[in-house]
Amino acid sequence: MIFKQFNFDGCLAYVIACDREKIGVIIDPSHEMEPFLDFVASHGLTITHVIDTHTHVDHVSLAPELADRLGAKTVMNRNTPAQREIGAKVTDLFGIEKILAENARKRIDLYLGDKEEVKIGDITLRTMETKGHTRDHMAILAGDRIFTGDVLIIGQCGRTDLPGGSSRDMYESLFGRIMPLSDDLIVYPAHDYRGNINSSLGYEKVNNVCLKTQFTMEDFEKFLKGLFPPLDANTGKLQCGLSTMEPAPEGELGPLMKSFCMSMEGILAAPHEETVIQPEDLLRRIAGKERPFLIDVREPKELKETGFIEGAVNIPIREVARRIDEFPKDLDTPIVLYCASGHRSSHAAIYLRAYGYHNARNLEYGIHGWQDRHYPLTKWA
Repeated sequence: MIFKQFNFDGCLAYVIACDREKIGVIIDPSHEMEPFLDFVASHGLTITHVIDTHTHVDHVSLAPELADRLGAKTVMNRNTPAQREIGAKVTDLFGIEKILAENARKRIDLYLGDKEEVKIGDITLRTMETKGHTRDHMAILAGDRIFTGDVLIIGQCGRTDLPGGSSRDMYESLFGRIMPLSDDLIVYPAHDYRGNINSSLGYEKVNNVCLKTQFTMEDFEKFLKGLFPPLDANTGKLQCGLSTMEPAPEGELGPLMKSFCMSMEGILAAPHEETVIQPEDLLRRIAGKERPFLIDVREPKELKETGFIEGAVNIPIREVARRIDEFPKDLDTPIVLYCASGHRSSHAAIYLRAYGYHNARNLEYGIHGWQDRHYPLTKWA
């Protein structure tokens, strides 16, 4: 996969493309055309679609302009005409009305509904309607990544007090659509004002202040009213989320979010063999004198069902940061982490690398791959 994130004063945009066929899309472009055009040209890409995840109120979309230059189609959600009707009724709202009017003039070549697909070579993009920030909001799933637009911002959600917004719709989108998805998804939002690059959905489920599982819809509505400051002409700049928030409480995944994000980007770009270990290699090391510090990040009930690799310490994924003192003091120590398939443990390996354990590696294929090769397992006592 060819992947690039662009950051324009907290507005995030993306290019994602198939490495084999050099076909790709652009998501939520704004501000400047040249960075996108330069990246596309330097990688020899053919862009087929330019996608806006929703009608933006804080910046003007560049989707049709880029589509014209690149011979692509512009894409938005099927509810965009209804969202534009709402925006047309806004006549005086701190300058928002001017951005809405300009974006309403942008052409749309293709409307997508819920659970529709766009294929770019080996990559399939799937839409997920996620109303709340706007009526026409959609998230985009692409393999191990989810482009959440403004429905889920790192540490929070998007505002719901802008034209087309609804706290009740946001509640349904977050708890009915986003929360059931895999913890392993890497989250790429449309905005971030605090220097983050990405997150994982598992991290957000634990630390995001808007994803408290005890929320009722009524509680959620009250919480959002207190979370976002009222729209104010004196602030000088509209933001779709907060630029400052109280730090997340000490808990399951700890305070290293920015390092976690940087490390995740590094691992995604690093050669595969530098970040994983093959089952055959681990078996050889266990049998020899190169035995690594071995961590099983599954839940205890999973170990009871399948057994575990002899010598492994069980530290469930959500306890890794809280139990960091149980890891070797020497940051050069070789560490191997595993789970059922390799997904959860890959995030734990990224976290440890962010902490400084540069020899932390993930077991390819997880315990399933280990079992498929009939390698030995120890039964839970």
